[in-house]
Amino acid sequence: MTMPAFFLLAAASGLVLTPIETPPLLTNPVFSLSTVDATGKTNMNMLTYAIPVGITPRLWAISLYRKSRTHAVWCESQTGILQLLDELHAPLAFTLGGTSAADGSKAPSCEKLGFKWAPAPDGKEQLLPACHAYMRLKQQGPLIDAGEHDVAICVVEGIWKGDAQGRQLSSEILRAKV
Repeated sequence: MTMPAFFLLAAASGLVLTPIETPPLLTNPVFSLSTVDATGKTNMNMLTYAIPVGITPRLWAISLYRKSRTHAVWCESQTGILQLLDELHAPLAFTLGGTSAADGSKAPSCEKLGFKWAPAPDGKEQLLPACHAYMRLKQQGPLIDAGEHDVAICVVEGIWKGDAQGRQLSSEILRAKV
């Protein structure tokens, strides 16, 4: 087996690189995306694939799982509010990330866990309390095929600071709680 030129150069420079099968685990902030369908019903899910990609205009990329209700509602409206969760929201991981809105509203489960949804200041969506930030996103251009997900490039139309008191929820925090 011959080594690719990159590995030969790395070895010559003293770097030790070991091939691996999967990428390393990353620590990502954890968000919830709130959307509203044509009937006015709020849909909310957990979202970890979100990142800023531009400064002027302020753009974010979000990745939406194709088999989710959130994906379907996003495709209808192409807008929603991205909520940066606090570590206190960790108990919502199963409700927002492990259940489907197709099976019923997630609002009652969130409320039972102490997180009653409240109306957004600028729209129809319902929001979680105590988030670090809330961002109104609006899709720019077509969705980008990313296999089992679609990526939306979005302009940030508004940002609001929340009243969170703890640390931002991260994928690392969620993994530690499992």
